[in-house]
Amino acid sequence: MNENNFAGIALEEAYRWFEILNKKYYQNKLDYPVITIQKSPRGKTMGWFTIDRVWTPKEEQNKDEKSKYEICLCGEFLNDDIHEVIGILHHEMVHYANKVNNIKDCNNQIHNKQFKNLAESVNLIVEKSKKYGFGHTTCSPELIKFIDETIKPSESCFEYFRNVPKKESKETKKTQFTYQCPECKEKIKAKADKIIICGNCSDIDSDNIIEFEIQE
Repeated sequence: MNENNFAGIALEEAYRWFEILNKKYYQNKLDYPVITIQKSPRGKTMGWFTIDRVWTPKEEQNKDEKSKYEICLCGEFLNDDIHEVIGILHHEMVHYANKVNNIKDCNNQIHNKQFKNLAESVNLIVEKSKKYGFGHTTCSPELIKFIDETIKPSESCFEYFRNVPKKESKETKKTQFTYQCPECKEKIKAKADKIIICGNCSDIDSDNIIEFEIQE
C-alpha cells in the first residue's frame, strides 16, 4: 500500500481488529462490513453502524446478498488512546451482532438493555446517560488485556487524525443597554448614544432636567 495513503493504512489495521474481535466475541458470524473513516457529525459522534446494507455492488446478480453494512470510525477520535479506538469499533460490532440476530438495541440514539447485555458480555463497560441510554462504553480491564496480548494494535497505522480547527467566535457588539434615572431609579432599555430624560423627575419649566444614566 502507498505509504502516503494514511487513511487506507488505518483502515487495513481496523479490518485486522475486526477479524480478531469477530473470532473472539462473535463466533465469526459477522460478515465483513465496509469500514470507513468519516467526519463526525457535530464533532461528538465517535462512530456508527448502519442498520441497512448501504454499500451495494454495481452488478445486479445477487445484489441483495452481496450488499454490505457500514461501520464508521470518525476521524476526529483517531487520536484517542488506541484501546478506546478499538473500543469504538467493538461498540459498533455489538450493534452489528444484534442486527443480524434481529434484536433491536437502539431507539434513535437511546441504547436499551438489549445493547447493554451484549456489550457487557463482550467485555465492554457500560454507563447510562439521559441522552444515550446505555450508550456510553469503555474497555474493561479484560478487554484491554486481550487488546494488548492478542490484537497487539499498531499505533503507527494511526499517524493522522482529523483535526478541525475551532472557529473563532466573532465579537458581537452590544446594541441595547439599560439606562437608569439617578433620582427615582427607574430603568428602561434603549440603544446606545441616546439622551433620555426622566419624565418623573424632570421639570422642563425650571430647567431641572434629569437624564437617564447608562448602566453596564
